[in-house]
Parts: sequence; C-alpha cells; structure tokens
Amino acid sequence: METLNMKQLGYKQASFSDSIKGIARSVYTGFPNFDMEVTDEVKAELFAGYQLRVAENQPNLKQHFVIESGTYLPVEKLAFDTYKGEKYIRDVDSIMSYTPQAFGALRQSNPQLHSILKESRDAISKYCSNTLNALKKAVREIKNEGKPRERGATLSFAQTVKETLDGLKKKCANAKARVDETADERKLILAISEFNRKWLAK
Repeated sequence: METLNMKQLGYKQASFSDSIKGIARSVYTGFPNFDMEVTDEVKAELFAGYQLRVAENQPNLKQHFVIESGTYLPVEKLAFDTYKGEKYIRDVDSIMSYTPQAFGALRQSNPQLHSILKESRDAISKYCSNTLNALKKAVREIKNEGKPRERGATLSFAQTVKETLDGLKKKCANAKARVDETADERKLILAISEFNRKWLAK
C-alpha cells in the first residue's frame, strides 16, 4: 500500500484554499453583492467556464452518432467521418445548448435525443450549480472577514416546519419552471395538506 505524503497533501490543500480565496476576492471586488445576486449575464459566463472544465475532465462525454431511420447509433469517429447521411455529435456544448424549455420539449419532439442527453445534462447542471454556490460561499466569507458573527434568533420548531413547507412549495414551482418531470405541485400540496391535518390536530 502506498504511503501518503501528508505534508505534501497539506501543502496542496492550503494552496488550493488560497487560490479559492484569491478568486473570491477578485469576484468580490467587481461584484460586492455576488453572494446575494448574480446577473444572468455573469452566470452564463461562469457556467460557460465551468462547462469547459467538465469537457476537460470528462472527454468521454463526446460521442458520435449516425442517424438511420430516425435511430441514433453510436459509432467510432472513423465511421462517423465517412458516413454520408444524417449524423450528430454529443459533447458538452451540444448537451447544454438547449434552454430548459427547449430541452423539455425534446421529450415529445425527439425522445431518443432527449434520453441520450438527459443524464449528462442533469449531471453538468448540478456540477455548475454546486460550483457557483461554492463561489458564492467563498465571496460571502471574504465579505464577512473581520466582522463578528451574529447569531440570529432561534426559530420555534413550529416556525421551522412552516418555513420548510413554504420553501418546498417555492422549490417545486421553480423546478416545474425548469421542466423537472418530478415537480408535481398538485401532489405536493395534497401531501402538505395531509401533513398539516395531522400536525395541527389538537
């Protein structure tokens, strides 16, 4: 079993932490409220950068297909290059080229392409969102450097339950707007109603 050089790992971790802080400080200089609000334009540019990194880390996402009688058939690049009919390249750019609405519509207009793209698209979207949230957190830490931490009043459990349920409704509506097939507002409202019937019973 290989022995880990913990001193070297510690150095690399500290260097990585310093790099993140440096990036966050640069962002904070240009966008002091970045941790609270990110414009669509800035988000689009950041996501484009995140997607470049995905493409570097996951070269196998790029796949070649020839289309025969409406069926997408994966092939090697040589067969793809010599094929004379309709063909399609799946890569990070093509996966993420659709708006949420347009991608949702693919489920009806081209279900096979939708299924080819969906798993990778979901994974890339999650990676980009998590990376953006990590940057927001780092900017927030820069913003609060030197400030004493203020503790908010502790919510009663009843308030916590109400805010949690209200938050679920909002998240469900947002997910539905992104054409998330699992966002069922009617089912959620019925479930919350049943929960409240039990929870609020005397």
